Amino acid sequence: MNSGNFYSRVTYFLLGLRDKLGIPFNPREELNKLDIREGQIILDYGCGIGSYTFPIAKLVGNSGRVYALDKEPVAVTRIEEEAKKQGLRNIITILSDRETGLRDDSVDVVLFYGVLPQIKDKESVLRELHRVLKPDGYLSTRFCFRIKKDRILEIMESAGFSLREQKGHILNFRKM
Repeated sequence: MNSGNFYSRVTYFLLGLRDKLGIPFNPREELNKLDIREGQIILDYGCGIGSYTFPIAKLVGNSGRVYALDKEPVAVTRIEEEAKKQGLRNIITILSDRETGLRDDSVDVVLFYGVLPQIKDKESVLRELHRVLKPDGYLSTRFCFRIKKDRILEIMESAGFSLREQKGHILNFRKM
């Protein structure tokens, strides 16, 4: 096992522990702060272990779709296996570190949780997310100890997004 794979497995274990204990936050509770409706198209960018992917897939129902994108093959495989196990056929995985392969203006909500601090080329990733987001859609992210609110606001504004609303640590942005 290479060191990157080991790191991913440890990270995913810790994320699973967070999801079970709800410390420092519970992803399912965070989703209650979003305006997610049946039939929507969601992009979970940097889906990891699916902390948001699976609850969102249930919220959008069979008429909606969740694209679960991650750069780690182990994450994508885990999402595919768990979706099959749960009988969720509205989840489509994407293995990528930038490009989504989705059409312009095709996504209602982009979930962008926990990945912004890790992305080296933020400009090109945010340009891609801006491209796929519908004109009336929004991108949702959260601030934490790894990246402060002011820094997120600065990054997002330079990428063509403006703050739509804040709900706790959740920041929702619309296209400018």
